[in-house]
Amino acid sequence: MGDTCHASSGGTLDKQTIWVTRLIILVSFLDLFAQFPVVAPYAHDLGASASLIGIIVGAYSATNLIGNMVAGVMLDRWKRKALVLAGLLTTAGALASYPLARTPEHLLTIRIVHGLAAAVLTPGAFAIIGDLAGIDRRARAMGVSGAVITVAAIVGPPVSGIVRDRVGIGGVFLGGAALMCIAATAFGLLARDTRTRTIEATPLPTSPTPEHPTASYLALWTRSPLATAYLAALALTVGLGTLVTHLPLTLAARGEPASRIGLAFTVYAIVAMVGMAGPLSQLSDRHGRVGPVAAGLVVIGGGLTLLSLAETAAGIAAGMAVFGFGFGLLFPAATALVTDATARNERGAAFGIFYAVYSLGVVIGSVLSGI
Repeated sequence: MGDTCHASSGGTLDKQTIWVTRLIILVSFLDLFAQFPVVAPYAHDLGASASLIGIIVGAYSATNLIGNMVAGVMLDRWKRKALVLAGLLTTAGALASYPLARTPEHLLTIRIVHGLAAAVLTPGAFAIIGDLAGIDRRARAMGVSGAVITVAAIVGPPVSGIVRDRVGIGGVFLGGAALMCIAATAFGLLARDTRTRTIEATPLPTSPTPEHPTASYLALWTRSPLATAYLAALALTVGLGTLVTHLPLTLAARGEPASRIGLAFTVYAIVAMVGMAGPLSQLSDRHGRVGPVAAGLVVIGGGLTLLSLAETAAGIAAGMAVFGFGFGLLFPAATALVTDATARNERGAAFGIFYAVYSLGVVIGSVLSGI
């Protein structure tokens, strides 16, 4: 796919590590998206009140957000591979525990453990890919990895619904646990730990250098390129949270069927996936990161504007396509910017912050747009 790292240090093995690490991203987001159709009904079946159902659903995201930041620091202090493996196995255990819940309180406890365990997976995976991707191919590598997320977004909810209808809610969680175990086995056997690399890809001028030692954790919040990436992620996901919350309500109010609502999000996901996996992701490798980030935000704003004005299904599809195009433009550049602006021993923490902000934006968009 053209995202290999420098050939001077085990290029074939590094390429293999990148692809098996993308498997981690795939199963992590399949797990996330598969939860959407089943957790609230499961909590209801266990006798949870409406308010407690909201707490149970939100517990995963809340603990995952906090866990992202803690896990990021741990990823820089200890071996990334070992921590990701531990996260996969602990997440598998949490998923396997869901069918054992007998009360809403049991389910809430499992959700908390699940959110904390999974928190290491995405920052760890993107930090490993960032360690291995060559500087002139980072956005490409991040774009293909981001496209994996959109595949999970397309596949996860419908497959989860089908499994629930055929074998019950427990089957969804046990299937997720099995996928985690398969991914852990493949990752354990095929991936190398990036700490064993002796040559770090040549940093951009924004990266820490021996003359400018790695700063404190607080500095990772304020370093200019990283702040740019975090704010871009926040703006993107505030828009996404607004979209996920209110587009279905808007379409339902117009009498659109559920299939039309699903199609609208499929259009967004496919356009974003093609953008991230295709030549679009290479723009920031050739022309710098900030331009594509800024352009992506403008395009996303344009997509939301189109959606606010759309009166027909075709208009809604066009707005979702524009939003997806902006996502595909922004995400590879923003994640490559995080990689460029960090040394290996702080990259995990930076990606932990990035994905915590990413999750926070969805929450902010959902809540504030409702208000």
